[in-house]
Amino acid sequence: MNQEQAKAILVLAHGAGAGSQSEFMQQICNKITEISNFEIKVRLFDFPYMQQIAQTGKKRPPDRMPKLLESFQAQVAQLNSNIPVFVAGKSMGARVALQVHNLSDKISGYIALGYPFHPVGKLDKLRLEGLDDFSGRGLIIQGERDSFGNFDQVQTYSLSSDIELCWIEKADHSLKPLKSTGISHDEALNTTAAKIIEFIYANI
Repeated sequence: MNQEQAKAILVLAHGAGAGSQSEFMQQICNKITEISNFEIKVRLFDFPYMQQIAQTGKKRPPDRMPKLLESFQAQVAQLNSNIPVFVAGKSMGARVALQVHNLSDKISGYIALGYPFHPVGKLDKLRLEGLDDFSGRGLIIQGERDSFGNFDQVQTYSLSSDIELCWIEKADHSLKPLKSTGISHDEALNTTAAKIIEFIYANI
């Protein structure tokens, strides 16, 4: 399906350590596309530093936020303005997507997959800017055991009432549940994709 036939487009950014070709990103992309019967088009891309890693084979740290933001905004600018556009990201990508959303009045909604509310083990270094005064339509899908912000921690944060929180039972930062739940990672990602689709359909 081409862009003009889609009912909505989701621009989905990767996390700090793995690019658009990672298993997680590919699975989420494919599930959203298939479960929505190709009515939601998912656009994946790599930030500049990840493109350099792919070209050189050498690890390097993520670009600074201004460059990440510019890269994400360039992806959105290429899209058909007549189709609702949603921005989303995994972990670091969710932080960038949040800024893209908050700087534009043309984005229909924002979705985070494993939002990094704080660095691991540094609960005093909160990253709530843009979430506390968020205005629009937002969805955060978070594992209850996420080391970047678990259920008990996030309940104490002052987030905008415009942001919906969806929890994956006993899941980690990759939305992978403990085996004791009886829920496989694939099933958790199906739940995640279905929730994203529900959110998008409710806001187009």
